Amino acid sequence: MQESLAGQLLVAMPNLKEGCFEQSVVLICSHDESHAMGLIVNKQITDVSFTTLLEQLEMEPANKAGNPVVHFGGPVETKRGLILHDLSHRSDETVEVTGEIGLTATRQMLEDLNEGRIGHDKCVTPALLCMGHAGWAPGQLEGELAQNAWLNVPASRELVFAPDPQRTWEKALSSVGVSKSMFSAAWSDIRNPDAPLN
Repeated sequence: MQESLAGQLLVAMPNLKEGCFEQSVVLICSHDESHAMGLIVNKQITDVSFTTLLEQLEMEPANKAGNPVVHFGGPVETKRGLILHDLSHRSDETVEVTGEIGLTATRQMLEDLNEGRIGHDKCVTPALLCMGHAGWAPGQLEGELAQNAWLNVPASRELVFAPDPQRTWEKALSSVGVSKSMFSAAWSDIRNPDAPLN
């Protein structure tokens, strides 16, 4: 197995057109021989508001969070919320993803977001509320990488917490000096792993 990709961003190659993963940027939160798990950071959910989500959880909206956008984190456990946030705000349950970014999936963190203690304009701590996550079985992610489905790039707060997530895919490519126009259809196509490289 290759080195763990935890803390890296996976950027969908231009010819990856598999449903929700098309032009997606995924922050890998954990990766080992038994699994890989990540959150898509550039797909917003337009039909579920933060207020609606709080009401479904029987929480009173405090109107202090600036009504953050709810993101689609991936197709697995789509009714479960996870919060990516700056590590200046953390709890005992927080998992450190990078030196700057943590992941917490507790009601208390959601209450902190609701109360404006993280992730709003008056606070330097950004946060991203995701519903669901992306998951890979043993060896599955390695296989997709071998097939040129993904490009991995270093994660940064600027990309993960981008104010314009619809541009995150292109920004993630440009962060390593690449633009989508540089990919030929043949090179970026999803390759059969048994096919020769030339």
